[in-house]
Amino acid sequence: MSIGGGIAILILGAILTFALTGSVRGVDLHVVGVILMLGGALGLLLPLLIRARRRPSGLTARSQQDVIDEGPRTLAEPPRHDPLL
Repeated sequence: MSIGGGIAILILGAILTFALTGSVRGVDLHVVGVILMLGGALGLLLPLLIRARRRPSGLTARSQQDVIDEGPRTLAEPPRHDPLL
């Protein structure tokens, strides 16, 4: 579910809970609204938590042996400038 879907379900639940005064036989609209609001809140939070967990930290651990195997780093030669250009 996308963030927009979570917001839509949350709004629908709030409408059922707070704005409707009618009733349906055998269905408590207020309870259905609360359930939808909780589902919408979960629909908002879960994608954010999943994205935060998948996001790489940017730091990678390297062993000392990896550094030794790569050898010393050498700087590339700077570009030569042609005086005629």
